Amino acid sequence: MLTSLEDYLAETITKKQMVGTWGFNSNRDFSKISPEETNVWFFEQVFNFLRSFFGLVLPDNMEIITYNATQHIKKENLEQQTFLDELMLIMKNLKEPMWTLRLNLNLIGFLRTHHDPDNPVRIQIQEPSSFIVWGGPDETGFENFSISYTLFNESLMEGSDEMLWSVNQPILEKALKKWEAQTGHSIEIVDSSTGALPTFRHGFKPPARARAPARRR
Repeated sequence: MLTSLEDYLAETITKKQMVGTWGFNSNRDFSKISPEETNVWFFEQVFNFLRSFFGLVLPDNMEIITYNATQHIKKENLEQQTFLDELMLIMKNLKEPMWTLRLNLNLIGFLRTHHDPDNPVRIQIQEPSSFIVWGGPDETGFENFSISYTLFNESLMEGSDEMLWSVNQPILEKALKKWEAQTGHSIEIVDSSTGALPTFRHGFKPPARARAPARRR
């Protein structure tokens, strides 16, 4: 069970995943609101996130843990069109307020194929990406979004597809800025699983371009 961003980053390191992560504190006193209001707050955060990142991510699976880990709910193969309705149905049957909500995501991005480099293609891929929210009586609320560096690492290895930072980064930057506008919070924490990825407040900085391998004579 993840109880903090540090736990999440430790998980990515163990799995050898290269991700950037962005988050902020919600600064909410959950001790003064009812369990129902807490759960509604969680729902609002998910709604704000999906609205901001529409066209970049798709819900894949979800994990909900209620306060003091009294309930542990997992849902697989989420449908984008009905996901929020399914989340509302789950909320109605909770006996305790939510403590952690983790939404694992599929990514949508562009790459340039080596056999048709002039026509970038838009694809959906299963790369490490998630949206996690923490809250509850002992919390002040924290939420973070993470995304794999795969789509932004402009590899120039001969004979392989090329990831397009120049196309994918503007989409990510727009989503992160919209997320700030939707929630009314500025991104405060920017980090990565390695601590060395070129992250900044609204995405990834231009990557260092790798040299293509020399051809043999």
